[in-house]
Amino acid sequence: MVLQQAMDIYYLTKLEDSIRIDSSLALTNKALALDGRNISALQHKNTLLFLRKDINELLQVTDKLIKISPERPFYLGKKALFLELAGDSLNAVKYYQKAIDKYREYLSSDTVNFDLMLEYVGVLEASGHILLAEKTLSEMKKMDLQDYQNEIIDLYKKQKLSKKQLIKYWNGEIQFNEIEGN
Repeated sequence: MVLQQAMDIYYLTKLEDSIRIDSSLALTNKALALDGRNISALQHKNTLLFLRKDINELLQVTDKLIKISPERPFYLGKKALFLELAGDSLNAVKYYQKAIDKYREYLSSDTVNFDLMLEYVGVLEASGHILLAEKTLSEMKKMDLQDYQNEIIDLYKKQKLSKKQLIKYWNGEIQFNEIEGN
């Protein structure tokens, strides 16, 4: 209930950005006080902290997500990106590789897990493995997918966020609403 209010404030109100973010963060923290292992609340908090450009807390929350869900390589990829934003490219590369290795391990035994494959593509792109990401997307299109999954791939290609754009936002070169894919 509290988390839903936090999300409603952020996504549905027309308040000034800083007020929406701060209000939503306060309610998200209340939700986490009730259940510190609430994945949805932690993910929402990560979004808000990214918007606030609070790298130290972003890394702390991401570490908590990794601890709670060590089976999710997605969080390793997020940590890699945040380390990269913090200027720690050496550790970023290590975390990207950990994520990629874990995805490969999972996909070696579950080659038709669409969601996992799409996450893998995102981490490949973020880590700089663009050609492998494109190859993986092409292979996915050849799979016997349902129509909505093909649509998701097409939308992904059109709407993916460019890491360069995220870095420009982080460095204050553009506003969040100016982030575009590619």
